[in-house]
Amino acid sequence: MDESAAREFLKHEYNRDGDSYRSPWTNTYFPACQATFFPSAPLLALEQKANGVFAQYVKLYYDYAVSSVYFVDTPTEGFNACFLVKKELKDTKEVKYGCWDAVHIVNCNLKGAPRADYRVISTVMITMEAETGELGKMSIAGSCAKTSDHSVQLPPDFGTKVDADMFHIKIIGKMIENNESLLRNEVADNYINKQRQITNSGRLLEEYMTKDEKAKF
Repeated sequence: MDESAAREFLKHEYNRDGDSYRSPWTNTYFPACQATFFPSAPLLALEQKANGVFAQYVKLYYDYAVSSVYFVDTPTEGFNACFLVKKELKDTKEVKYGCWDAVHIVNCNLKGAPRADYRVISTVMITMEAETGELGKMSIAGSCAKTSDHSVQLPPDFGTKVDADMFHIKIIGKMIENNESLLRNEVADNYINKQRQITNSGRLLEEYMTKDEKAKF
């Protein structure tokens, strides 16, 4: 929790310095420390804009969730970034606990300017614990990943008439949105629907079992 901004932020290696973590809202480490790991001024400005835009995206897709965006300078032209989302559910109907963690690692390579190369590695981790009178307790956990690459030609007026920060955010935002859409479908198919098939198969099997077989099942 960033007490100065009264906002939560997520912890990751991208905002860690020792045992402290940098808030994207105030660029301050919690707990306070003699930190030296800060993004450069231009990258910090990009990070702050990205956090504002990404928070709106998360609000639209997740309703309520915690998001954080961190940018890191690279030795060559370009940057690395990390876009994080965490949504938790507690005691919602039959779901005792559920968590969706999305991590999007971004690399932007500008060495080939006026061509820009982007890569987004997205990973989604889910956990869910449910309990019903009919099924009893059930737990689901797993992860899915998706990597996407995209190259674009920078416009001639890039950085002058065209806002460079918003240009990057627009490209990265579309890539994250596409990856998340594919991962949602994959999670639904591989975990939710698969679990439903297993449950239904168990019910069908139970209908044809004798009392003794049910007792041993």
